[in-house]
Amino acid sequence: MTVDGLYCEPAALDWSQPGGPRASDYGDVYFSAEDGLEETKAVFLQGCGLPEAWAGRRNFAVAELGFGTGLNALGLWQLWREAGPPDGWLDLVSIEKHPLDRAAAARAFAAWPALSDLANRLLAQWPSRLRGPQRLVFPEDRFAITIYQDDVEAALEQMDGPFDAWFLDGFAPDRNAAMWSQAVFNRIGALSSPGARVGTFTVAGFVRRGLAEAGFEVAKRPGFGRKRERLEAVWPVQPEVRSALRLDGPVAVLGGGIAGASLVHALRARGVDTILIDAAGLSGGASGAPAGLLTPRLEKADRPHVRATLAAFDFAARLYAGRSGFAPETVHRLPKDAREAERFSVLADWMPDHLVWTGERLILANAGRFDPRALVADLAGDVACVKARIERCAIEPDRVRLLDAEGVCRAEAAHLVIAAGSGAGHFHPDLEPSAGQLAVFAGEPPAIPVSWGHYACRAGSGVLVGATHIRGETPGPDDLAEAGFRAAVAERLPDIGLGGVLGRWSGVRASTPDRLPVVGPLSDRVSILSGLGSRGFAHAPLLAEDLASQLTGGRAALSRDARAALAPSRFAERRARKSGHNATG
Repeated sequence: MTVDGLYCEPAALDWSQPGGPRASDYGDVYFSAEDGLEETKAVFLQGCGLPEAWAGRRNFAVAELGFGTGLNALGLWQLWREAGPPDGWLDLVSIEKHPLDRAAAARAFAAWPALSDLANRLLAQWPSRLRGPQRLVFPEDRFAITIYQDDVEAALEQMDGPFDAWFLDGFAPDRNAAMWSQAVFNRIGALSSPGARVGTFTVAGFVRRGLAEAGFEVAKRPGFGRKRERLEAVWPVQPEVRSALRLDGPVAVLGGGIAGASLVHALRARGVDTILIDAAGLSGGASGAPAGLLTPRLEKADRPHVRATLAAFDFAARLYAGRSGFAPETVHRLPKDAREAERFSVLADWMPDHLVWTGERLILANAGRFDPRALVADLAGDVACVKARIERCAIEPDRVRLLDAEGVCRAEAAHLVIAAGSGAGHFHPDLEPSAGQLAVFAGEPPAIPVSWGHYACRAGSGVLVGATHIRGETPGPDDLAEAGFRAAVAERLPDIGLGGVLGRWSGVRASTPDRLPVVGPLSDRVSILSGLGSRGFAHAPLLAEDLASQLTGGRAALSRDARAALAPSRFAERRARKSGHNATG
């Protein structure tokens, strides 16, 4: 992996000419100098038969090669708001190798004041340069953008279709051949739905031939502005009215912590009725601590699960911004030894927008401090929480019945999602309980939250110190945990004086053997989101968004490899492979 392995190279822009930015590395414009928005409408929206093509559809998915400034996204979004079906959901999945930063995009958008409202909302969620898919959700408009920041072929291999329309908007083929290769055209065909349409500005002969070889019916159409012609293509199967997976009833979410609340939030944004069930109510378990720190999981590697967990952290920070109970705040992380200091230094080089290494501590620039109960309540909204302890579920052909210890049915639903943290252990054999404690002490907290294995931050009028990690469901004696906290603070933060204990909290987390979450279907009627360990607030929102997309027929928020790395079946598959290897060895 190179030093830039976790980040894409930024766009190199030339603003010296009128009409908008040019890509210095490609010698081409991002949009027509005559009128980029009108070009978007003519070449891509009309070229793909929009808005007529999405009429009556519950889900419609557009894929784009070349996100650029995001102008096509704004044009599509505007049309969807004006003419989208009232109960529909629109996914735009775009690919961009060289992302623009927020300031450059804002400068480009200034040319279209009529789009300023949408532009500002897009800019508010503008992603970092992390490689892999970055999810932006606008639930009030039933619209999601997923930007794959990577090389085009690598991104296409990680995407799951089908897609109903394609915007081919890379730079000119003679300047950006990778975007217009036969392998790309073939993959576009493989990811297309029946009757999918393609719009593009170019009529280059090898593009026409490449699309035709991939299986599309290709035709020239009148061009926009100075271009006499453009291309449209259709996947050669008669369009059919396809409904997304229609849930024939509500979804029951078992668990009232951050995983359950995140699922309620994502499902209700898609118009799905939800039933939330937890024996203790909202935030009764591991999500009920007095305070928490939102920080990323850091690994010195570029692997699918690393990209996914970093994208999840960014997604959570965007989702929580402005919500009750969340305060964006820098967090400092202290290395435990020289080896970890070296690792932090390398990570800061790889992730300069997220991390700064001072030589003594790692500054986590996009972190935050939160009130767990307030965030969970905010995400769950006004959904009613059924207080019941579920012991088993009865899966029937058309429903799932949730039964308590006496065999009484407390709820039934079309689909069940187990998001019960430590309580999910008897639903999945590879979930392990991990007990933990926190304590709040009298005293003046550090001006900036600090973590080092333990952590210290403000909680009310005191200092919160956490947390213990003890395998099993018993957190251990209070006095032992308190002594450990005092010793840890005295060693790493000697300027912080801890007074008496103002409050204690204990809970049981769910973890897995590889310390990664489990998310995905267990059967046609049951799915799971659990195993979040101590990073539930960083990882649950994006994983819930991805699972909600699966259940409702939307496009994935995670790459194919990331879904496989977090799949609930992975441990059984590893055991089967190991058993087969031993048997043949």
